[in-house]
Amino acid sequence: MKKLQSSEAPGSETAVDEHAVVDFLRLDLDFFVRHPGLLSELNLPHSSGRAVSLVEHQVGILRERNMDMRRRMNELVHTARDNDRIFSKTRSLTLALLDAQTRQELNEVLATHVLVDFEADFVCCHTAGNNRSLDHIRTHPDGLPFSGMLNPSNPVCTTLRPDELSLLFPDQQHEDTGSVVLLPLQLPQEEGVLCIGSRDAQRFAADMDTLFVTYIADVLGKVLSRLTHTA
Repeated sequence: MKKLQSSEAPGSETAVDEHAVVDFLRLDLDFFVRHPGLLSELNLPHSSGRAVSLVEHQVGILRERNMDMRRRMNELVHTARDNDRIFSKTRSLTLALLDAQTRQELNEVLATHVLVDFEADFVCCHTAGNNRSLDHIRTHPDGLPFSGMLNPSNPVCTTLRPDELSLLFPDQQHEDTGSVVLLPLQLPQEEGVLCIGSRDAQRFAADMDTLFVTYIADVLGKVLSRLTHTA
């Protein structure tokens, strides 16, 4: 490969263009391997005003990259541990749902696992129909009174006013704004939704991952379909 040369002082009109130098170094990646002494002669201005060698500058960049990689790895480990914990609770809830033989048992499962294990403040399953209402399973012969809040095919995470929360969780007192996740249930002949709520207005944010709660709603829909005519 032809070497670029210049006998002129830097800054003169005939000096090698700096872009050509950059292109040359990119093409000749072994240049500094053949000229290791040059690295110690090069100095770069530091933000503090002190000049540092190119080697020291590169070491600093590598150190910063290493710290960034460690931070990202810690975030991944933290996320993996959270997912493992949530998966374990989801598994326990799923097994309990499948074991429910009556609507009363299903009502108790929702109260125990969702309120206690998942640390939610409110939980209520609403369906259109004529079955007897329980603490956490409500039926509405004339249709769901809050259907305008729902997306028939996807979960909805949102904040609600106290009067809106009262429609979803009628057995609790609501004085402040809270947040909820509304999960449509797949039922054969009626409309249904699982509502999980929190007094924390930021708990169920719009960007929340709904993978696990959607799975729970799918299982709950199957169980409700089986128990539709069970007292």
